[in-house]
Amino acid sequence: MKRIYLDHAATTPLSLGVLGMMQEALGQMDGNPSSLHHDGRQAKQLIDLAREQVSNALGCLFGEVVFTSSGTEAANQAILGVAWAARDGSRKKVLLGATEHHCVLHCQEVLAGLGFQVVLIPANRDGSISVADVSKLLDEEVLMVSVMHGNNETGVINPVTEIAEVCRDAGALFHCDCVQTFPGYWTVDSIGADLVNVSAHKIHGPKGVGALYVRGGTKVKPLLVGGGQEREMRAGTENLLGIVGLGWATEEARAKIEDDTRSIARDAFLESVLRCSGVVHTVAGTDRPVLPGHAHLRSPGLEAEIVLIRLDREGVGGGSSV
Repeated sequence: MKRIYLDHAATTPLSLGVLGMMQEALGQMDGNPSSLHHDGRQAKQLIDLAREQVSNALGCLFGEVVFTSSGTEAANQAILGVAWAARDGSRKKVLLGATEHHCVLHCQEVLAGLGFQVVLIPANRDGSISVADVSKLLDEEVLMVSVMHGNNETGVINPVTEIAEVCRDAGALFHCDCVQTFPGYWTVDSIGADLVNVSAHKIHGPKGVGALYVRGGTKVKPLLVGGGQEREMRAGTENLLGIVGLGWATEEARAKIEDDTRSIARDAFLESVLRCSGVVHTVAGTDRPVLPGHAHLRSPGLEAEIVLIRLDREGVGGGSSV
């Protein structure tokens, strides 16, 4: 049976071009990037190139990019690292979008242990977060607000630039999970975020590597301590091969932005599938923009797990996000 893969929101296949660049890098990976000898410097050059590729895509300074093991670790580093650095301060509230990825929402228990009150920002019917709801919750006690750019399930794009503005006016930091929208027609400055997490495996890069943007001057405590790698932001010998893959996946994705035809394919898919009785497009009738590769469907009365298993048996791979 020829299978159809419809779960790119969960992960994407590794690009053959990225694989080729990773294989080419294998011959230059004998040294530890922290070593000063020739082999170490050669390995460090590969990391520097990847950092330049990612920072160019984010529109930030070279030194504001920290490599991590995943988008999840990067989000944890952003939220918990900021909270830990500010645990003795007067701002003791953290606002999280109610529809955030688990890597954000599951920080609640740790934040509570650090003495912070976590408040969930309510979501609209389509899963989006409104500027008005954020504004209502902002006060002088809020340390940080975390709202994702593009929702990983519905695909709805949040008004993050406007949210960042009200956060800045209130003196709160703004973290934005951009795993689903990186790279794109935006920069960290156009969004206004102080911290941004991204991931390689959502853009046809390798699994097990991500990056965190930290705006210069933002106080963040490292979650991992040791040898002082990544400018003492994230200790541990770097995942050199994964970092190389993230860098080249970023390059490939940026080159394809202009030729992105996913919205055309998505619309054709929706036109076909919505002919089925009882199938509803979650964001239909809303005025929020949606990611071009997302089509979130509901069929009231049917359990999602049953639909997923049946589709899998028919050769279609996909979850609630397709």
